Amino acid sequence: MSSYEMFADKNIVAGELANLMASAGWGTEGDYDATAIEKSLSAYPMIAYCRDSDGLLVGYISAFTDGAFSTFVGELVVRPTYQQRGIGSALLAMIVEKCRGVPVYATPFQGTEKFFLDRGFRVPERPMSVVSMRNVT
Repeated sequence: MSSYEMFADKNIVAGELANLMASAGWGTEGDYDATAIEKSLSAYPMIAYCRDSDGLLVGYISAFTDGAFSTFVGELVVRPTYQQRGIGSALLAMIVEKCRGVPVYATPFQGTEKFFLDRGFRVPERPMSVVSMRNVT
């Protein structure tokens, strides 16, 4: 069994994040532009990640927060061969702890809601929907 180390900095190379995302079925590595990944890493005020004992990036979470009214989880991804080992839970707990007293929102893919519900998240009394738009010029 491998050992893991958690980090809360931005010491991630674009290519390794693209590799992690692709490993989880979020497209292929080629779908990710290094400049866009670097822009994303720069924009998120909170990032945490996990590396195994060989330094392989095995988990990642990002979040935006205003520190008062809302925190939004951006991405939470764990390499499939490392899932069910508590890595995703530990990463999520790092964000929740940093935002103590501030509501934390997540928009999980359908079928993955149970992960969040099992960790204390709840479905709001007034259901929320996710809407999105991509401004393409």
